[in-house]
Amino acid sequence: MSELRGLAAINDDLKDMNVTLAGVSTDTPEAARRVVERHKLPFQILSDPKCQTIAAFGLVHKNAGPGGTDIAIPAQILIGRDGKILGRRVARLIQDRPSANETLENVRLFLAEAQRTRRVG
Repeated sequence: MSELRGLAAINDDLKDMNVTLAGVSTDTPEAARRVVERHKLPFQILSDPKCQTIAAFGLVHKNAGPGGTDIAIPAQILIGRDGKILGRRVARLIQDRPSANETLENVRLFLAEAQRTRRVG
């Protein structure tokens, strides 16, 4: 939960960069909604209990959840308005989660690279 609170703390900074934050979880819609409400998160957590979206990004950690269920590998993906992936950071271990400040820096780097690529291409 500390990761979610850290993301909540930088949500306004992300908005200032024209970035919309959303989480994706294998939790049910009800469980995801409860987490958002309980922690007063300023962003949504989208429910993907069948791992369809998570699998589309190659982020399924097979049998790693409670009772051998599939869960998501922690990752951050910045997607442009056109649907193209501008940057991604995928954890090597479940515990490998960037701090809020690292997340801001990653977003800045991804956006700068996307801007540079648009100028060059």
